Amino acid sequence: MIRNAIRVLLLAVAVSLFGSTPVLAQPGTVIVKYRSGVSSAQRGSVARRAGARRTVGTVRAQGARVMSVSGDPVAVARRLASSDQVVFAEANRRVRATRTPNDRLYRQLGGLAEINAAAGWRALGLDAFPVSGGAPVGVIDTGIDTGHEDLAGKVKACAGAVNGRIKTGACVDDNDHGTHVAGTIAATPNNRVGVLGVAFNSPLIVCKALDAAGSGKLADVASCIAWAHEQGARVISMSLGGPASVSIRTAVRAAWSRGGAHGSVVVAAAGNDGNTATDFPAGYPEVVSVAAVDDAGRHASFSNANADVEIAAPGVQVLSTHRGGGYVRFSGTSMATPHVAGAAALLWGAHPRSTAASIRKRLDGSVTDSGPAGRDPSFGWGVLDLARVP
Repeated sequence: MIRNAIRVLLLAVAVSLFGSTPVLAQPGTVIVKYRSGVSSAQRGSVARRAGARRTVGTVRAQGARVMSVSGDPVAVARRLASSDQVVFAEANRRVRATRTPNDRLYRQLGGLAEINAAAGWRALGLDAFPVSGGAPVGVIDTGIDTGHEDLAGKVKACAGAVNGRIKTGACVDDNDHGTHVAGTIAATPNNRVGVLGVAFNSPLIVCKALDAAGSGKLADVASCIAWAHEQGARVISMSLGGPASVSIRTAVRAAWSRGGAHGSVVVAAAGNDGNTATDFPAGYPEVVSVAAVDDAGRHASFSNANADVEIAAPGVQVLSTHRGGGYVRFSGTSMATPHVAGAAALLWGAHPRSTAASIRKRLDGSVTDSGPAGRDPSFGWGVLDLARVP
């Protein structure tokens, strides 16, 4: 039997989150101000060499020109600014209204604040909070409450496994755990209720491998891994752990496909024994092993620490969706795992032609190093930080 590694703490915590104005380059134009006395012919020569084409506007009360360009506006502005005939030059960047989602419990989502989710969304152009278009995420767990107000319409495919046999359409959650994990990954954004997920625009591919007691058989987990991969999951999230298994290792290897273009990034919980034990599937080299930290970024006392830990993420009193409606706080590496799975989905969405190996490398770089320099048993490469998404 596979042991569902979770310890539940129903305690309240609220962390405020705020945004700042994002700035993105507007294609095709730069702002340039020439020095006083520079002739029209000289301006034209400087502009042509830099790649600026013609004046299309001006900046009021500054004497600066808005010019169309051929090529990258940032590079053109840099070349213009290097001329001793130019006062300043910059890409004509776009600013947007500062936005925060209107989800009622958003400011209580301390995990999102801790991983700088808002900064990551802005950097990836997702601060308008689209509800679709993201990379599909497989969730192998106790199922999902598809009728929950924050999860309705999120499930792309649904199945359950019994003795390794897949039955489509059978993914009703009878435990709470799977619904909670699913909400952390992809709860609907900006709908004036509840919470939102890390990868809120990702569809979910849900396979129920664990029962009402939160445990399941090796064959069911292995079959669910294969089925989720077949359904197109670019990320497979497993908030579960147990002994080493040939069948699960084989399924994980096939889904990872050596990190190729058709591979899935596989993410799993490091375990909640509070020691140096290695849980599986997290312990396999194809799998990103996730440890838990508290809201201060400290290693959670229950979280396993070993050489296989790759990334740490919030896992203490995480607020997310609850089976039957409403919201609840759970703790465990089970709660840290969907934060990392969601981050992997965001990276797939931003780099759709990548390989699983390159997405994993980007994921490992999207952290703030904690503990000893470099990779360490408690934090891996560091705590997930979406402000650093490459």
